[in-house]
Amino acid sequence: MDEVVKPEFLLGIACALMLIGSFAPWETIGGQSANALGRWQGAAAFIGGLLLLLGTLVNYEFLRIKQIDTRRPLTNAGIGALGSLLGLVGAIAYGLGLGAASPDWGLYLTILAGLFGLCMAYLLYRREQPAIPRVARRG
Repeated sequence: MDEVVKPEFLLGIACALMLIGSFAPWETIGGQSANALGRWQGAAAFIGGLLLLLGTLVNYEFLRIKQIDTRRPLTNAGIGALGSLLGLVGAIAYGLGLGAASPDWGLYLTILAGLFGLCMAYLLYRREQPAIPRVARRG
């Protein structure tokens, strides 16, 4: 497959954006900005960014773990998708509970990074889908 930019690299960009977004301000109240790392939503987004980092390291074969290598086609996309979903759930849950505060740029960045990471995880899955063994049905 001749790809201009590989999905592994783009998953790494989604990882960086989600980690930056988890430290950035998520809400503004009366001119004061605050991030969400002290709440479960911010912690979920940060852990999601770490899972995206793990998915990127697996894709570039920096981690050579036997259990991961045997299930490689699923782990490449699965870890990235799990991290993206975790970050998305945290950011959206935080955004829905803002109340009087207004959302700030870190919240938007985390949501966009989660959506971008999901797209890249799907592209990784589609690219490696032929390597997944098919079960023959008898009938």
